[in-house]
Amino acid sequence: MLSTISDALRGPAQARAAHRQALKLGPGIGPGVRQLQALCPPPADPDDDAPIILLSAGWRSGSTMLQRLLMSDPGVLIWGEPYDECGLVQALAGCAKAFRPGWPPSDYFYDGRPASQLTGEWIANLFPALEDWRRGQRALFDAMFAEPARRAGARRWGIKEVRLTSAHALYLRWLYPNAKFLLLYRHPLEAYRSYCSFGRSWYDLFPERPMFTPRAFGAHWRQLMQGYLDDAEALGAMLVKYEDMAAGAVPLQRIDAHLGIATDHAVMARKVRGTPKAGEKGQVNALERWLLRRAVGPTAERLGYAW
Repeated sequence: MLSTISDALRGPAQARAAHRQALKLGPGIGPGVRQLQALCPPPADPDDDAPIILLSAGWRSGSTMLQRLLMSDPGVLIWGEPYDECGLVQALAGCAKAFRPGWPPSDYFYDGRPASQLTGEWIANLFPALEDWRRGQRALFDAMFAEPARRAGARRWGIKEVRLTSAHALYLRWLYPNAKFLLLYRHPLEAYRSYCSFGRSWYDLFPERPMFTPRAFGAHWRQLMQGYLDDAEALGAMLVKYEDMAAGAVPLQRIDAHLGIATDHAVMARKVRGTPKAGEKGQVNALERWLLRRAVGPTAERLGYAW
């Protein structure tokens, strides 16, 4: 009787046990992308599309300044946080979470026979090939980003983002094996001070993930920054510290060489303000400072940021 009630309320014991085992594998975008890479490695044919992916550990960290530098190469167009609150890249990359050892079963995939020969087979689960999955997802980004950039006269396209984790970057690298990555970061307290001048009203994803508090801002910074540190090598990425860049301590030739472009370094000396608030710093009280420091945790200390 108890088993009947338990099964009705919680599901069959076998299904729950299988779910626990699946959770032990630590499902996520990163592990899912690694599974996709194993099942569907990049094609052997040369791929000359090398988008530039500029990721920043949150807002107010100099990503627009760096975007302007990259676009001083007349052949480069970097889209700025396109449709930012929609979470397009996050949603597509999130599909990778389901990929794990044993799923999809190999017999789910279409084997190439004429469709008329399949009517006598079990086809309730009939999947296109994973290469078709990859091409389909990439086609969206090609149509949305690459083609408009080419119409604008650019030979290289890219995106600047302040919301994407390193796991999202791994997903983009699976789609575009020759993509080039820049990972930008700034002292979280200074970034937050600048953010406060804009009213702390922005979203990671709308409407469920507002960034209205120092705790939310700091947790977002920590998640992004920890991933950058962990996965920079796997991405072949160049890490750029805002403070060094602003002080002229980052050789801009290194950025050019990493990306394979030729920028106008004089752009860095020109100030461009997008809003009247740009460049200002808001007031951060002691409680906000404490909450932010607690949220960013040891990741900020690992980078040598003092408080």
